[in-house]
Amino acid sequence: MILEFKKILKKNCLIYAINAALKARQNSLKIKTLYEDYRKKADSTGVKYNEKKISEQVKIGLIKRKVYIQKKEPGKLRIFWVGANYNQDMSGFLQGLKTFGEVVIFKNAEGGYGLLWPQTSKTKLSAEEVIKTNSEILLKQVELALKQGNLDLLMGQMWADVLDVSVLVKIQKMGIPTINVSMDDKLPDLWRREKGKLMGSAGLANGLNLVLTTSPDTCLWYLIEGCPAIYWPLASDPDMFYPRGEKIYDVVFVGSKYGIRGKLVGAIRKAGVKVEAYGQGWPNGFINAQKIAEVFGKAKIILGTGNVAYNKDILTIKLRDFDATMSDALYITHRNPDLLKLFKEGKEIECYDEINECIEKIKFYLAHPEKLEAIADAGYKKARENYTWEKNIGNALRIIGLIK
Repeated sequence: MILEFKKILKKNCLIYAINAALKARQNSLKIKTLYEDYRKKADSTGVKYNEKKISEQVKIGLIKRKVYIQKKEPGKLRIFWVGANYNQDMSGFLQGLKTFGEVVIFKNAEGGYGLLWPQTSKTKLSAEEVIKTNSEILLKQVELALKQGNLDLLMGQMWADVLDVSVLVKIQKMGIPTINVSMDDKLPDLWRREKGKLMGSAGLANGLNLVLTTSPDTCLWYLIEGCPAIYWPLASDPDMFYPRGEKIYDVVFVGSKYGIRGKLVGAIRKAGVKVEAYGQGWPNGFINAQKIAEVFGKAKIILGTGNVAYNKDILTIKLRDFDATMSDALYITHRNPDLLKLFKEGKEIECYDEINECIEKIKFYLAHPEKLEAIADAGYKKARENYTWEKNIGNALRIIGLIK
């Protein structure tokens, strides 16, 4: 009934716009509150973040929890992976993880990929039942994997919303270190509290040895919550994402249609530019990772949006940032300060704040292909040299002390 009501609301443009604006305002207020709260906590506790000290802090945490690591050669590890989105993980991440050894993949109680959520449970489990079910089956699968050989690491995309932190503590007591990958940490709901309990990745801090976050600001927040974290920009797979010969698409966008995205693509099309859009809500529909790579590889320009949910003022790193540049296309996205620490605007990528700026730049580069190609090539070179999954994962494994 609630889902049907939401569908009706979305069909009413005015109501949808008002609802989106209200959500954006709420998120903006919540994120400002979070920044202020953690600033005060840092001041009162004296906790300071220093990336150079993270390896030592991880080592101290491992010893404290009696998790003793033996370094191995890359390719010799055995890793238990708890995924979230199969299509996303198969776009290069899992391939990169497997270069470091055998990967045992978690299957939920219904045989699917990733942890169950109340809204995805076929048997309509409650929030409490989902946490209990996920926790029990994760522990059982780890115990089964141990019977078949040593486990060097448990790594995943996990949240306290659907997993009890106690199960990660039990896994650590088996001598297995734990790492969590946390994306979209600027989404306030990932830091909310329910009945005094912290949600999101942060709610699992007591059962983790290291968090890999795509938001540099939240590294301090995790440390305050008791777990070392590093800024871990996402990456891409050069064996999957690469130029595919003739560039037949002027502009390509891949992602679900919500928030600013429909308005942005519509405005670009109205300006006379051809845009191929793929994903839930677009006429072209959903496409898998292999098809995304193929489309990206044939695009002149790949359009990005860096905003979180409905917010124009909250920006985060996206997987698309790296898949697009790895495809040797000119990538244009929101002017995200975090992204501009990785790529140079006007030289390796292009950026915009408002839709009109985006349209002007797209039209300019389509009219000046030599300048388009120069930026695309520079971004491509930067991505291949610095932002491959193998390199990113290797950095994390070295910090925790697993590989030489």
